[in-house]
Amino acid sequence: MEQPALGIAFMDESHRALHGKLERLSSVADVEFAAAFEALLKEVHDHFKEEEQAMEEIAFRGISCHRDQHAQALNALQHACLRAREGTIAEGREIGGLFSQWLHFHIATMDRMLASVLQHAEASKADCAVD
Repeated sequence: MEQPALGIAFMDESHRALHGKLERLSSVADVEFAAAFEALLKEVHDHFKEEEQAMEEIAFRGISCHRDQHAQALNALQHACLRAREGTIAEGREIGGLFSQWLHFHIATMDRMLASVLQHAEASKADCAVD
């Protein structure tokens, strides 16, 4: 599922990396699954942290709701990662697929709104620099 770019470099690059990890997760052998899931979890955590830092920097009004969505997704992924380490690969694969769908929706809605506000903030900063 191709995700349209948002026009914010760090977000677009990170989203591409996440989609790459999700593709790898869907095809990795069972013996490598737990390690691949752990790599996905780290990538997601780092991405969410970077987004939240950007939201704090611009005092984004939707930060609480956006952060809550991140926390819920991370919680589900952490639980699935623990289960994958215990050998429950099928459950991990299912959660990986569900997270892929969630991520697509999250990017199209929450991240699109954030990107719009970030672009506006950047434009305002540029306007101030010219004055």
